[in-house]
Amino acid sequence: MNKKILCAFLTAFLAVSAVSCRESDESSEKADSSQTVTEEETQTESETEEETESETETSAPETEEETTESDEEDSDKNVSAYGTTADITEYITASEIAPPLWKVTDPETNNEMYIMGTIHVLPNTFTEFPEYIMDIYENSDGVAVEYDATQLTSDIRALAAYQQMFLYEDGTTIQDHISDETYQKAKAYFEEIGAYSEPLDQFSAGYWYNQLNSVMILRLENLSTSGVDVSFIEQAKNDGKEVINLETLDIQAVAVDGYSDELVDFLMSEMIDEMDNIDEYAENLGELYNLWAKGDVDPMLEDELGEVDELPEDLKDDYEDYIDAMLYNRNKGMAEKASEFLKDGKNYLFMVGSAHYAGDKGVDDLLEEMGYTVEKIS
Repeated sequence: MNKKILCAFLTAFLAVSAVSCRESDESSEKADSSQTVTEEETQTESETEEETESETETSAPETEEETTESDEEDSDKNVSAYGTTADITEYITASEIAPPLWKVTDPETNNEMYIMGTIHVLPNTFTEFPEYIMDIYENSDGVAVEYDATQLTSDIRALAAYQQMFLYEDGTTIQDHISDETYQKAKAYFEEIGAYSEPLDQFSAGYWYNQLNSVMILRLENLSTSGVDVSFIEQAKNDGKEVINLETLDIQAVAVDGYSDELVDFLMSEMIDEMDNIDEYAENLGELYNLWAKGDVDPMLEDELGEVDELPEDLKDDYEDYIDAMLYNRNKGMAEKASEFLKDGKNYLFMVGSAHYAGDKGVDDLLEEMGYTVEKIS
């Protein structure tokens, strides 16, 4: 799975995770309990296949060898309701956690605030944040996050309003926005996992694409969709600290759904063709986590933009427009919010997705351009 797909999705993942992954988690657990292939069942199926293959050994020896090797490989994997799974912990190499962190100071008032890069999912091997991070949190007035996604799980009206943002309101359906080939492939996949119903056609192509990504996330073992943001949101609420939303749901929706029809058609078709490649998806996500754990944000964007060359020529401008909507335009709004807090003397632990600090248009760079002193903390 191309990194451009995964990194872009995770950058816009926070709010959509409340809609898809958190709700799907419950159904996934139920499905797993009834549909997961146990080792005993897999062994029995493998033995049956071997017996069948031995009967046809004379007529197709080469096919028998290839099939047996594939069966043995598949038998080592778990199978969920959404397909073959992969263990994210196999791709985690970071042993220590040093998240991207900067100290921002207003030279006129000497007001200070810390800004931190987050990742919206965490492996179950993650245990705790470094002591210096928790000290910063303890001394803060609260946390400022992209959006408190936990609100959507507790407020039916807010969830319904958010879902409404992804409906076509001009009388069209998804079939009017993407090719029939891509639509039929996506529909067939959703039908296969029991996730398709006719009303889904009213939802945007961007919503469909992000649901496909959410399914991939659900196929990763030992991964929690309660990432860094949610951990601190819940901690702040327990401690009676403020939780500040930096963005509205409208802004989050643009990040999720900011593709042109032509671009999302291409990305969706490419993704469906690679849905079976869950190991590469896990490897790429593990690499993003390792970069976050080392506080190394620039490679996230370098990988993202570097793979634009793989796009058809007529889609490159569309992808750059999407990066503007999903990343750069939001960076400006985030930096302006941080500036307001500093001027008002609000000591929040400011945290947004790590990609929002990558490159030379990151939140930290914009604050520096505004005249603030920005110091990277290692």
